[in-house]
Amino acid sequence: MQTATHLYKDLVLVGGGHSHALVIKMWAMQPLPGVRVTLVSPQALTPYSGMLPGLVAGHYELEHTHIDLPRLCQAAGVRFIQDTVVGIDSQQREILFNQRPPLGFDCVSINTGITPELSVPGSAQYSIPVKPIASFYPRWLALRDLLRATQADTPLRLAVVGGGAAGVEIVLAMAHAIDSDPAIQRPVQCRLVQRGTGQPEGYPKSLQVKMAARLRQAGVEVSQSTEVVEVKPNGLLIEQDRREEFIEADRVFWCTQARASDWPAQSGLRVDDKGFIAINENLQSCSHDFVFATGDTAMQLQTPRPRAGVYAVRQGPVLFENLRRYLLQRPLKVYKPQSGFLSLLACGERWALGTRADLPLPTVSGAWVWRWKDRIDRRFMAMFSDLDVMEKQPDAEVPEVLMDASQIREHQAMRCGGCGAKVGSAVLSRVLARLQVCHHDGVVLGLDSPDDAAAIRTGASQLLLQSVDVFRALLDDPYLLGKIAAEHALSDLFAMNAKPHSALAIATLPFAAETLVERDLLQLLSGAVSVLNANQCALIGGHTSEGLELSMGFAVNGCVSEQSLLRKNSTQPGHQLILTQPLGTGSLFAAFRQLQAKGQSIEAAIDAMLLSNRGAGEIFADHMASACTDVTGFGLLGHLVEMLKPAEMGATLCLESLPILAGAAEAVARGFVSSLQGQNQRLEYAIADFQKHQNHAFYPLLFDPQTSGGLLASVPAPQARDCLERLQQNGYPDAVIIGEVTEPANCGEGRVQLS
Repeated sequence: MQTATHLYKDLVLVGGGHSHALVIKMWAMQPLPGVRVTLVSPQALTPYSGMLPGLVAGHYELEHTHIDLPRLCQAAGVRFIQDTVVGIDSQQREILFNQRPPLGFDCVSINTGITPELSVPGSAQYSIPVKPIASFYPRWLALRDLLRATQADTPLRLAVVGGGAAGVEIVLAMAHAIDSDPAIQRPVQCRLVQRGTGQPEGYPKSLQVKMAARLRQAGVEVSQSTEVVEVKPNGLLIEQDRREEFIEADRVFWCTQARASDWPAQSGLRVDDKGFIAINENLQSCSHDFVFATGDTAMQLQTPRPRAGVYAVRQGPVLFENLRRYLLQRPLKVYKPQSGFLSLLACGERWALGTRADLPLPTVSGAWVWRWKDRIDRRFMAMFSDLDVMEKQPDAEVPEVLMDASQIREHQAMRCGGCGAKVGSAVLSRVLARLQVCHHDGVVLGLDSPDDAAAIRTGASQLLLQSVDVFRALLDDPYLLGKIAAEHALSDLFAMNAKPHSALAIATLPFAAETLVERDLLQLLSGAVSVLNANQCALIGGHTSEGLELSMGFAVNGCVSEQSLLRKNSTQPGHQLILTQPLGTGSLFAAFRQLQAKGQSIEAAIDAMLLSNRGAGEIFADHMASACTDVTGFGLLGHLVEMLKPAEMGATLCLESLPILAGAAEAVARGFVSSLQGQNQRLEYAIADFQKHQNHAFYPLLFDPQTSGGLLASVPAPQARDCLERLQQNGYPDAVIIGEVTEPANCGEGRVQLS
């Protein structure tokens, strides 16, 4: 995230619920200058609860029912941090995590939802909670696939525990999905187990009568007035009419009333008698005025209401207004929840029931009610998918109420700075060729060498390797940026079979108030140190500065014996080319900047960038690799040419064999490429008959610049298969043989032959 406005306050949104999604959408339209907004969520996709039964029934795809949080945040200029919050330090005003340093804030809002109530013995071990949906949905898909793959006469028995609206909708959705799937031949018995009576519990009798008919029509058995005593591997031990019975079940889905998370109470926030955050009429914590909460995780003490997504949606605009007013030190707005709401319940197939219990209105039902519900749901989700139409307000002056006296003086002063990213290889080569540099006998590898790191002789056979890498932030989470920057820098050492020794940090932080700069620097360096420490690489110093945007890098030192040094210019004909990680980070993040990449694709790209090359370098050395390099800013072809040219070798590459990140080929096809793509593509002259291959979907990804990419090595053919198996068994599942080193004469007029 880049901004020309100086930052003075941190607003952190914990949880990606409906209220926060609306706040982010509204913040994009009306930002508050000087305030940085950060969303923290354990998932990149957050479900819209109203469409989940339709998802299970097969009426929607996953992307139709989930809000893509990274994409939404990118559109709104909001930082996105994917992690799970475990507490709040209200004294220090910090968000607490398990695996990363605390995140400071000035104001925080909580909209995390609720957790399954699994206090019944065996429920945690032998049931499948319906919430959170991120855990439930893959298990439902696995069950559906199992049913498709098995042929049996004995029925599979499914039990859904919970007689509320969610339980009834889910059991009908499952029954419809199974009954309407021609690939499922095995019979399935569905049962709803509920503590109360009537389906759903607490609804008007007229609706319950119609819903009971739908359950009978779908073949769902119902066990009413039933208390589940214990969940066992093969079913439910229940108590009914003061007698214990056993219900056999092959799968148990848990859809009872959920409970509050433990951490708000443990953090000292006032909670109600059930553990939900107690809030006042302003959606503000009753114990801490800088804490706000909405949705299922909170309870408004003056006007308690049942837990339903409609209230979280109605709270969103008021929460947005009050967060702004709190930061501006203005009176807060009152939220008055309605006494009831329209309830539209999906009934498996495209058929629904509707009622409003607080008004004397009849229950309506039919396919037209489903279409009505479908229109409402799709209209809501369109607010978070049609992001290209969002019009942001121009930057405005920072309100002085956000600053103290010293910050006001600082803000009024003139400040300037610069930013930088990787320069293209052609530009770099031309400039270096014009330099007159002095030479030392101890420099084994320097500017005249194409290797990934410089090498200085420190003893009879010992070398000190040095390399430096700095890049601007391609994601907004400074902790992850620190980790990726450290992995990226260390890869130069791993590619040369060196052991890391020490590192110097180089960081640029955006102009902001001192408190915010300190918070960012802690996150940045903590992430970096977690990677450096894991590799026994000591952080021994560095340099920090301020600029227009966040950037991070390292000068790294490593040690290796001269005999063990693995260079990039010693490839041999007949050796197999192995690439350890998929390509596509450049195109994906270019698309992400334009709101055209899915959050799941970015999440997969981040996972790839966080994968250390240490193990891969060791495996290549064990298998007698003749040359090795890491694939970074110059793209696969650029780094391959660096390997081949000094050795006067050629290569054949199989385009179809290239490992590609999900979504990358689609992004390139739609024209989303890194700013370095054009300079990298000037190397296509090294490809024989390159015009014949330009229409291949993977061709542009030969030039795609990578951040913290994988290793590319040439391995003797007899060792290649064993080397590949070792890689795939040790954390590099996408490793693949992509080609072979050849004599230059075998490559036609170019150095690289594509197939």
